[in-house]
Amino acid sequence: MATQKELVAIVSERLGVPLETVTVLDRFLAEAGLRTRALRGRGSTPMTYRDAANLIIATALDSAPKNVVHLVSAYGSLKAYRVMEIDIDAAAFGQTFGESLAKLIDTVAVYEDDFSAHDEASNHAEAEVTLRGPTPHAQISLIRGGRSTTFEYGGIYGEKNDLRRAIQFTQVTLGFVGKAIAKDLPR
Repeated sequence: MATQKELVAIVSERLGVPLETVTVLDRFLAEAGLRTRALRGRGSTPMTYRDAANLIIATALDSAPKNVVHLVSAYGSLKAYRVMEIDIDAAAFGQTFGESLAKLIDTVAVYEDDFSAHDEASNHAEAEVTLRGPTPHAQISLIRGGRSTTFEYGGIYGEKNDLRRAIQFTQVTLGFVGKAIAKDLPR
């Protein structure tokens, strides 16, 4: 199970953000109750998939630390509203984006062989997460067995203003983080 320091180090390395920056973001999340509080003394507190999801969102958004709690809360609570390409329940992967991202981190760790498989392999899987703003919107795109499924969160993305930002990361970050959290957990 990943400790707080291990989780911060992995997110920093995989997303290419300085360790000091991720450490500050993590502290803000902990103070706001958006990350499991570390134990005092010699004990180490195992981080959860939701802790990892919140830290990834905070780091990916590259916002000022003072805004991180608001943004993680806003993106994490985005409701699932539709699935493109196939006819399944929008909340099949989770009611909110935060839940879904946490579940995806676990899924990528469990199916590591599939997410690491060559593009031409029959078991090949890939995942891509997109955060859009300034109005919060998110999507998770999965490809498995050549079939694409896109989960969308936050309602129809159509803003009145012309400024739009998109931030993307893939199963690479999710896999490293998920593997660290899953180590020593019974499967």
